[in-house]
Order: sequence, then structure tokens, then C-alpha cells
Amino acid sequence: MSSLTLVLVSLGYLAFLFAMAQLVEQKMGLQQRINNSATVYALSLTVYCTAWTFYGSIGRASASGIDFLAIYLGPCLMLPLWWLLVRKMVRVSKTHHLSSLADFIAARYGKRGGIGTLVAAVLLVGIVPYIALQIKAIAESFMFLTQSQPAGKNEWFQDPGLYAAVFLTLFTILYGARYLEANRPKPGMISVVAFEGLFKLAAFVAAGIFVVFVMYRGPEALFTEAHLLPDFSQLMTLDGRAAFSDWFWLLLVSGMAVILLPRQFQVAVVENRNEQHLKRAMWLFPLYLLAINLFVMPIALAGKMHPEVAQNPEYAILGLSLDGGPLLATFVYLGGFSAAISMIVVSTLAMGNMLSNNILLPVLLKQDAQEPLHNRILWLRRWAIVIILLLAYLYYWFFTENAPLVSIGILSFIAVAQLAPALLGGLYWKRATHAGAFAGIFGGIAIWAYLLIWPGVSGVMGWDFSTTLFAFEDLSPISTAIFLSLMVNLLLFLGVSAFTQPTSQEQTQGELFVEVYKYSRLYGNSELAAGTASFPTIRSLLIKFLGDQRTEEVLDRYARIHQIDWKANPRVDSRVIAFAERLLTEAIGPASARIMIASVAQEEDISMQEVVDILKESQQVIGLNKQLKSQSDELQKLTTDLQAANERLREVSAIKDDFLYTVTHELRTPLTSIRAQAEILLDTEDITPEERQYFLQTIVKDCERLTRLITDVLDLERFESGNQKMQLTSENLAEIVAEALNSTENLMKSKQIVLVRDIAQNLPPTVLDRDRIVQVVVNLLSNAIKFCNQEAGEIRVVAYQLDRVLKVSVIDNGDGIEEEKVARVFEKFYQAHNQLRKKPAGSGLGLAICKNIIQHHCGRIYVKREGKAGTRFTFELPIYHNVAHFIQNYESTLQKDFNRG
Repeated sequence: MSSLTLVLVSLGYLAFLFAMAQLVEQKMGLQQRINNSATVYALSLTVYCTAWTFYGSIGRASASGIDFLAIYLGPCLMLPLWWLLVRKMVRVSKTHHLSSLADFIAARYGKRGGIGTLVAAVLLVGIVPYIALQIKAIAESFMFLTQSQPAGKNEWFQDPGLYAAVFLTLFTILYGARYLEANRPKPGMISVVAFEGLFKLAAFVAAGIFVVFVMYRGPEALFTEAHLLPDFSQLMTLDGRAAFSDWFWLLLVSGMAVILLPRQFQVAVVENRNEQHLKRAMWLFPLYLLAINLFVMPIALAGKMHPEVAQNPEYAILGLSLDGGPLLATFVYLGGFSAAISMIVVSTLAMGNMLSNNILLPVLLKQDAQEPLHNRILWLRRWAIVIILLLAYLYYWFFTENAPLVSIGILSFIAVAQLAPALLGGLYWKRATHAGAFAGIFGGIAIWAYLLIWPGVSGVMGWDFSTTLFAFEDLSPISTAIFLSLMVNLLLFLGVSAFTQPTSQEQTQGELFVEVYKYSRLYGNSELAAGTASFPTIRSLLIKFLGDQRTEEVLDRYARIHQIDWKANPRVDSRVIAFAERLLTEAIGPASARIMIASVAQEEDISMQEVVDILKESQQVIGLNKQLKSQSDELQKLTTDLQAANERLREVSAIKDDFLYTVTHELRTPLTSIRAQAEILLDTEDITPEERQYFLQTIVKDCERLTRLITDVLDLERFESGNQKMQLTSENLAEIVAEALNSTENLMKSKQIVLVRDIAQNLPPTVLDRDRIVQVVVNLLSNAIKFCNQEAGEIRVVAYQLDRVLKVSVIDNGDGIEEEKVARVFEKFYQAHNQLRKKPAGSGLGLAICKNIIQHHCGRIYVKREGKAGTRFTFELPIYHNVAHFIQNYESTLQKDFNRG
């Protein structure tokens, strides 16, 4: 197969995956289906099956037989415990807004930056060889199919692994490093990982079926012929105590790895949207592992029986599939390619977050920069991705030339297993301390490096090195390394924790983690710190790390939920401080967030008993408040209904009188003008043609004004009577705003008004009446043009998504609106009520009609002053998936209005 063809196929497959991810990210309905799908969640866990599974298992089966199964039986034995263990991890992660394994462990042990840095460093050292394994598999499978020779040490630019690393770096950055919040749902990534899980399974099974049923006409014929191999019996059995000990230790570390590998933590914990999804994963994932390993041994035996394939047993599946033609071989190659790139993308994203938050970001924070850092943090994550893949490529280039894929993967498994005592102990033992966890992880990883990494480095460097000091008669070197590293780790963790005293912060976090089911629903509403801070300082801190728009959104939402007026509350309490810390945790991790909050807030330590009392009190208060609120609502309703009805009658009467007076006045004005102009034309015989033309034009303009007024009145009547029909379609609000801006832009230019557009990209579509919403935006723009600063006018148009709502704001820099008039600007003919100033052009019904249009879309429209000068008109529209969803919500809103009277 030609190199160019395979390169184009690989790039086309990557483009297909990117397009799939983009489609899911842009379609709200697809996102919801993926987030709510237990099957998709279970399939995302198959990122565990990498190039090690696709190629390395066959190589190991060819050399050692059925002991390759230990790596897959370990997860199967661990999965029944997931409902106890992983469900607790998911609950802790969601409660504390954690986005990585390093953040998880750092948060448990007092939000200390040191242990977060150690965990990130351990995982970096442990996972870089694993990523290098994937690059090696991609490069070697490419060279196998194209029959090209490996590049020499001075010909690195000819190495396909280099270009695979470069393209995957760009793919990961473009797709994965786009959002500041690392724990933000990634349905696009999950959908791609789930698809790749099915794709690599289909490719592997297709190759297996071809080998067993086409090449050998069935399993019986294959095993009959394989029985003649000299080592057949050894391959199909476990022989000796050493083999059984290897199985035990590999079962242990693989069972830990299925939880502790960064990619597994990412998909199993961070991306979990429903704890109930674990139930399906607990049986579907083992079933998948069974299916993808079903043909490993048959393919390995068939490869040993083909001399041209037996020379490179790890790629026996590719060599045998070539007999099925180029299409099958390409399909199998893409299956292995999928297995490798899904691991690289998810692992690199998870590791990039840990590396930036726990190693690179602390260096950035020490610079004490005053400007906003949110963009720099994003770039820090992108550079972290580059660093990780660069290190992986260098490891691949210098250290993996003769190393089997399986041996590289086992190194990573043993490294991540060093986190197990600290994580599991922290989840179930309140007395575990930061010092114990740090000592255990450091001691375990030191033994791992000494026994498994240093010999390889010494060999490459030509140094004489021996580990006979730690040799055990019945244990292989791998089993020895697992046993010693975990034993040292566990003893240090237990011993140091027993002889050190946890800080108050560690005690608090220990209580919250171990008893997470008791406190998870109360944690977000409880004040677990004593102290205050100024609101401007907290706001400035959030802007620094989250950006202006994101900060405005979250503070606006928080103020609405808790009914807080930030202007009236210049000092914020510990509840707001805790809220700000949780927001920062999502962006920069718990350790850095704790440092930043401590730098601006005046806090006092509280004891563990005070924490428990606060949480219990919160639980009691919540229950009591529900009862009191229910009783109070009933009493209040009885006492206020009559008052409201009476007041409403008076308001309706006043509005009716006011409306009749104003509309007759507005109708009389153009009619009087028309009559006067017509009488002049009738009574003046010697009028010049130019004067006649002028009077006729004036009459036409007054008639047009009269027509517009009547149309507006009829429109208003139809809206208020409920007889207005709307033409509903699914539309993009950004396009509608752009259309309205295009229709008014020339008028702005003629008045030398500067237009600033701040319209968010990728706004989701929603159901609306396009013409009516265009009418609203044009009306708001027209008002802004009329009331803009006459000398240096500027209009800013902002559109973005907040939760399940689309928001559009039109802001001018005019004199602004008086506070006492804000509540009345949407009344009919309101501008006619103030005749002391020059009356603006228009009927005075535009904003009233806008209000009715937005209300008929179940949205809301409001106005407020913008700083010292200027006015901000904002309307909000709910997001609807389809017309049926719109009608359902509309009818529900009507019912609520009816119930309110």
C-alpha cells in the first residue's frame, strides 16, 4: 500500500472525527441525548483499550500465551466494586467541582499545592511512556503496511511517528483546549471516544472472523493446526508459581489502573453526568473486554504459523488482514489508529489540565500579573499539551526502539498504582494526612523509578547497573517492582499519617470526602468558612481568571437566585467567598483557588465540630424553611388575592382612560395636519406647482404616520387579546441580530455612530417568529440611534447564551434613563406623557409591542442604566428544540399566568 494513500486515509479519518465532535457540540439535542445515554458512557470507558490491546496483546499472547488476559481480568474483577467506589468518587468530584485526579487528591488533603504537584508529576512520568507506546504503534503499523524502513537516528524528519504526534497535537488543541472550565461537559469528545470504541471493536472482530473462518475454515481447524506448534501447550497453560504471582500482581495493578489512569478518571468520573449510568457500565464494559479479546489467541496462533508474520508478532493482525485485500487491511489499520488516538487525545487533555494547574500555573501566579489571566491560562493548557506530546515523542524516539508495547504499558500501570493508597485511604479514612499521602506516593514512585526506569536509562547510556539487591526467588522483576513499590507506599502512608496531626482544613476535607453522601446536598449552600471580603475585590479576582463576560454571567445568575443587590452589599459573606472559590477551582484547581481566595479574603479557621454543626444546621434549616414557606405562602395568598384584584381593577381602569386619551390625541394630530393641508389646496387657486407638490408630500407623510399608528394599535390589540398568530421556525439568533444590524448600519454611519458587535459564536438555534424578533431588534436599535450621544455616539450589541437562555443587549452612550422611569418605558404611549422636552419621533408604541412580542416567546425584556451614562435594553429568549417544545412551554406559561389570576 502506498504511503500517500495511507496518509490521506489517516487524515480523512481524523477530519471525520473532528466533524463528528463539532456536530455534537453544536446540536443541543444531540448533546442531551449523549449526556443522558448510559450506553455512550459505558462505551467511553473503552478508551482503556489502546494500541496495547489492539497490537500488544497479540504480541504478548504469541510469546507468553494466555497470561495477556490478566490486564483485562483485573478491570472485570474491579467493576463490581464501582457502585461503592467510583460512585463515591463521582459524588465527591461533582460536589467539589474537581476536574482531574491531581485536583481530587489535592482537595482531599487540605487543598495543598505540594501534593497536587507531586501527583501531576507522577502521572506525567508514568503516562508519557504510555503515550509514546501509542505513537510507536501508529508509526510501526504505518511502516508495516507501506513496507517502509524505520528512519535512522539522523533521519527523524522521515519518521511517521513525528507527523502523527504533530497532527494529534493540533487535533487535541483545536478540539479539547477551547474552554477555561476543565470540568465543562465534553459531549463531543465522549461521542468520538464511544464511536472509536465501536470502530476498533468492529475492526478487530472483522480481522478475527477473517482469520478464523476464512483462512482456516473455523476454530477447530485453526487449533488443530496450531497444536503442532512446539510451544502450543506452554502458550495455553499457566506454568509455575512465578506465573501465578505475575497474574496476581498484574490483576491488582490493572484493577487500579482502570480507575486511576488519567483518561479513565476523565471519562469515568469527570464526564459522568448521572451516577445511575455506572450500573450499565458495570456489565457492558466487561462484555466489551470479552468481545475484543475473543480473537487475540487465534490471531496470535495464526501469526506464529505464517513465517512472514511471525517475525513481527505484534502486528500479526495487520499481516494476516493483508490476505483479505487492501480494504480489510485499511479497516484494521484504522481500528488500531482509533485505539491509539483516542488514548492520546483523552490522556493528553487530562494530563494537560493537571500539568497546567499544578505545575505551570503556580509559576504564572508568582509573577503577580494584574491583567486578566483567563486567556493566558488557556494558552498554558495548550502549551502543556505540546509539552506532553513532545516528551512522549522523545521517549518514543530514544527509548522504545526494541521495547515491546506491553512492557511499556505495564510501566505506566505500576506508576499510576502508586496513587491508590492515598486516594482510597482518603475516601474511607478520615485520619489520613497530607504528610502521609505525600510520603507514600513519593516512596512508591522512587522504588518504581529505581527498579523499572533507571535500568532502561542506564542501558541506553551504556552504564553498568544491577538490581539484584531486590531480587526475589519466586517473583519476576515486574512482580518485584509492584510488590516493593506498593508495600513501601502503603507503609509510609499509614505510618506517617498515624504520627502526624492533620490541619483543620485537612480535617474538614476528610469529613466532607468520607461522609460525602451525608453532606453533598448541603455543601453548596453552607458557609464552611468564617470571614468576609469586599465585593469589588472578589469580582476583580473572578474577572482576572474567568474573564469579563463569564464573571458577569455567573454573578448575575447568583444575584438572581439569592436575591442579592451587589451595590447594596459592598461586603460579601463566606457563602459568596465559597462560591467564588468553587468557580476558581473549575478553572485553576483547588490548591491555586485556595491561595487566590486567601489573598483577598479575611478568613478565620473553624474547627471540624463547627463544620459538622454548620452542615447539620443547614439540613435542619432547609427542612424548616420548606415547612414555613409552604404555610406562609398559603396565608399570604389568602390575604393578598383580594388586594391584588382590587388594585388590578383600578390599574386597568386608569390604563383604559389613559390609552383612550392618548390614542385619540395621536390620531387627531395627523388628521388635523391633513385637513389643514387639504384646505389650503382647495381654497388657494393660484398656488404654484412646487407648493402643491410640497403640500401633497406632507399629506402623504401624515397618512403614512396615521397608517403606522393604526397598524401599531391593531398589533398591540392582537397581542394583548391573544389573537396574534406567529410564524414559528427554528432560527439562529446571531443571524437575526446581524440582519437587523445590516438594515440600520447605514443610518448609524450617516450619524457617525460607532457600532461595536460582541456576538458569541455557535449560539444554539431556537424556535421563534423571525420577522417579529427582527422587529424587536430593529426597534431597540432605532431607539438607541435616537438617544445616542450626538457628538460621539457609540452603540454596543451583545448576544450570548446563559444557561438555557439566549440574551441580546443593545447599549447606547446617551444621557441614560432616570431610575424612576425605568419601570414605565414599556407602557403604551409613555413618551407622550412628558411634553416638557422635545417629543422624539415615533408613535410611542414600539417598546410596548416589543414587550408583547418577547412575552409571547415566553421571554422577558428589561432596561437599566449603563454606568454613569447610557441605557442597556436586554431581552431574553428561552431555547426550544422544536415547535412542539415551544408550544408546550407556551401553554405551561399561560397556565401559570391563569393560576396567578
